Amino acid sequence: MTNMPEFHLSDYSFSEADVKRVLTSPEGQKLLRLLNRDGGARLRQAAEALKRGDQAAAQQALRPVMETEEAARLVQSINRE
Repeated sequence: MTNMPEFHLSDYSFSEADVKRVLTSPEGQKLLRLLNRDGGARLRQAAEALKRGDQAAAQQALRPVMETEEAARLVQSINRE
């Protein structure tokens, strides 16, 4: 297994337009499916943490998924768009 980059939510900044663009792209849809594999529990947990202003808890909730090779490939592809 290769060394995956560590996921830091603070490395990402999204405008509303960025979110719409990503979520409507094929890679964004794949990333969303990946984040929803557990029925969306991690995604909901991260959203709730962000509502409370707890970025560290949101990052912790998403880290197990976002540090996979599949997620890293999708994020790289999205960033190239």
